[in-house]
Amino acid sequence: MLEWYGEVMGAEVQHRNDFLAFLSFDDEHHRMVIYTQPDTVERPATANGVDHIGYGVRDHAHLVEIYERLRDKGIKPSSQLNHRFTTSLYYHDPDGNEVEFSVDNLPTKAECTAFVQSDAMNEISHPPFGHDFDPEALAQLVHAGAPASELARVGLPD
Repeated sequence: MLEWYGEVMGAEVQHRNDFLAFLSFDDEHHRMVIYTQPDTVERPATANGVDHIGYGVRDHAHLVEIYERLRDKGIKPSSQLNHRFTTSLYYHDPDGNEVEFSVDNLPTKAECTAFVQSDAMNEISHPPFGHDFDPEALAQLVHAGAPASELARVGLPD
């Protein structure tokens, strides 16, 4: 887990002992804690709980930068979805927890919030929760200098 979060998030161990480690990926003293003890058990795949932790990135180029960095280390997304208001890459850590990196597809946070609060959200609020896309196709468009409006439509039906 420490190695995975180090690779994926750039997290560094701030403190570690026999049963926990405090990690941070910025100037905060800690952003997450990895904890274990002898009587912990594996979580069943169907357990209730937090679905995933999401991290917003600045633009589509940054999302592609993350994708390519992880791809080159052999870390592949478990899914990639265009949710109309965001484009997201999902990864599973070694314990099966899901981490999402997403970029807003609408020009402002207010427009994204309005979409989430609208009836249009019902169209994607059931599996698969969006439209699958090819991260390599997104990368090609980013490297070709495609405009944000085109990048935001990758994977959406015409």
